[in-house]
Amino acid sequence: MARKRPMTTEGLFDTICKILKEKGKLPDILDYGLATHSPVSITNYEYGLKNKLDYGGNEGIYLDLWIEYTAEGKKCANGLGTFKTLRTDDEAMHIMAALLADFIIEEYAYVNANLDDFTWEGVDVHVIEGSGEKSKWGYSCGTMEAALKRKDELLMKYNKVIVRDNETREEKIYENGG
Repeated sequence: MARKRPMTTEGLFDTICKILKEKGKLPDILDYGLATHSPVSITNYEYGLKNKLDYGGNEGIYLDLWIEYTAEGKKCANGLGTFKTLRTDDEAMHIMAALLADFIIEEYAYVNANLDDFTWEGVDVHVIEGSGEKSKWGYSCGTMEAALKRKDELLMKYNKVIVRDNETREEKIYENGG
């Protein structure tokens, strides 16, 4: 079922932690795994997952995770969460590095399997195939004006085109000559 509003950074961290736990990939050396206390909505899947794995200032090893993206022409960063172990030995560092790899793998798979849940910006334009199905390929436009122009171009070659406002989730089908 599609989401009614964008997932937050906190929600993404908690979701990936749940997946890791279900797969037995959360190491038992963890003191904690905490999602950010300042969640923001993730409105576009085109972000970079960033991390810092390092020794803490006075104890343990920390794995910090955040996303970086561009919004309104500015670079932004928002935290996802932190994992911490009290251990500082070499084996613990390797375990935390494996946790980082597992988090990246599971986050990548989850987002790609749920792209629509992370698409809340712009307007998408797709051709409706002869079978009545929406084509897998399409165009993402920054504005409705650009999307309607693209729709007109596509209607010169195809019979039906669907235009979707990603923020409101409203879709409209246009037909050739109509």
